[in-house]
Amino acid sequence: MSNLGDWSFSHFWQAFIFPDFCQDCQKLGPMLCESCYQLVEFFWQEDLTQLFGKNFTQVYFDQVKIMASFKKPLSSLIKSLKYQHHSRAAKFLAQMLFFHVYIDYQEIDYISFIPIHQQKKKKRGYNQSQLIAQELALWAKKPCKNFLVKNKNTKAQAQITDKKSRLARLNHNFAIVPAYKNSLLNQRILLIDDVITTGATINSASQILKENGATKITALALASKL
Repeated sequence: MSNLGDWSFSHFWQAFIFPDFCQDCQKLGPMLCESCYQLVEFFWQEDLTQLFGKNFTQVYFDQVKIMASFKKPLSSLIKSLKYQHHSRAAKFLAQMLFFHVYIDYQEIDYISFIPIHQQKKKKRGYNQSQLIAQELALWAKKPCKNFLVKNKNTKAQAQITDKKSRLARLNHNFAIVPAYKNSLLNQRILLIDDVITTGATINSASQILKENGATKITALALASKL
């Protein structure tokens, strides 16, 4: 369990100078009002690596941590960031990650994130995982780097209903950004994703990072449909 369990909701309220609307109930205030915030189903397991690792013959990530269940009201907030252009939600979500999931940031060298294809990024205007990673890096006082690029503009994992297809389809889907080819040796990476389903995305991304010298990959996600 996080040792920051006594974190008060009032800190989130005070963090926003300009009021917004709750992305679930539409009440004036922060992006999740206090009533909705209390309904978030947080996970308190320290590590979910074994749960996701059993899906693969070879596991490349070292640790998986997930903040909460992908259910309303949290899912409404994530969807508002991902599909409704509420990019300010990234700051709120990054703060939730920082205060609800224990990460020993002394054991992290870089924060990175799961990339999206350039066509999708151009259409959306941003990569939601990148925004969250950049905000989290400010809280953690760690550098955030875009180590990975996505080679194929594939359909989102959530749209693939067959589990076997989900697990197999991401092979060779990621590559290292050329500028960072020689920067990963012996580095410990915190890899941010918004929602983890089977773990196929983080395993594929972790494989490329490990093959280029990274020694430890900790995957951290906002939510999962466990």
